[in-house]
Amino acid sequence: MQHDVLIVGFGLAGWALTEVLKQEGKSFVVFDAKKQSSSSVATGIYNPVVLKRFTAVTHAQELMNFSIPFYANTANGKFQHPMSIYRVFAKAAEQNKWMEGLGNTALSPYMSSKVHEQNIHNIVTPHGFGEVLHTGRIDVNGLLHHAIHNLIKTHSFAQEQFDYDVLKITSGGIVYKQWTAKHIIFAEGVGVKHNPWFATLPIVPNKGEWLEVLCKGLQLTQMIKGSVFIVPLGNDRYRVGATYARTFESSTPTAANRTWLINQFQKYTKLPFEVLFHGAGLRPTVPDRRPVIGTHPNFRSLSCVNGLGSRGVLWAPFLAYQLVKHLYSDTPLPENLQTTRFMTF
Repeated sequence: MQHDVLIVGFGLAGWALTEVLKQEGKSFVVFDAKKQSSSSVATGIYNPVVLKRFTAVTHAQELMNFSIPFYANTANGKFQHPMSIYRVFAKAAEQNKWMEGLGNTALSPYMSSKVHEQNIHNIVTPHGFGEVLHTGRIDVNGLLHHAIHNLIKTHSFAQEQFDYDVLKITSGGIVYKQWTAKHIIFAEGVGVKHNPWFATLPIVPNKGEWLEVLCKGLQLTQMIKGSVFIVPLGNDRYRVGATYARTFESSTPTAANRTWLINQFQKYTKLPFEVLFHGAGLRPTVPDRRPVIGTHPNFRSLSCVNGLGSRGVLWAPFLAYQLVKHLYSDTPLPENLQTTRFMTF
């Protein structure tokens, strides 16, 4: 079966590639074993502001201008939930940092000029808070399940583990089992460590744990960001997290982090709550905090997109568009994102 592109991995990056390829009229097949990916367990926040340091994410304006409308135009936007973020200040000095951030032209469209001193309904904010604008949440799990359902109907999704040993690279592209294509794109996240062509990329798994809680009466309509995010999911259910761990013994949830997350939530509300779920996932991160995208230096039919980290919602559509345009229109990729900054042969 001849296709234009084969895609390995179906997190947000793999999904975004399918959407861009459809727009470009290209045929494709996705290979994914439907194991739990970092995308399927992601909170799905889109936000261009680094809320710890009040700086802008790399390519912040481009990402917001491209990626947010991209979701709005997908599945009638039903998986997109716009809501602002209330950044709760841990100390009075953070108010000054917030005001300094307003002087950054990359940040000013997204940061309210007013510092709020009063408490949020049922949320304790002794040092006030600032409001981040034009942000929101994507229901990533719902989006991916919806997409898989549609891809299966069009015979564009193969639920299987990709076997690298079977892939054959030819002068005209690649052959994999009964499929042939001009290009294959690997969007595997932390699974790239097993990939014989891109395993040298410095993709570092970063473990995150979170809770889903039921807190009746909290009635939040905005996201809260303090030591953790508190994200409304509807019906007074909230996502609380996440932790960040560069070193860890297991990829499964731990009792210690459950206790820590509960304690963080209790810092912000005195209402009783029930823990409904405790989960964990691995984010693919890169030491310089920027994703990697590009073709293999020796095999032009092999490409990858990886290292989206905790900003996958913002990065995925932008990177997918950049890579597809590069493959089919020879449009240059952003130099600060290319795989060549790590892969030299």
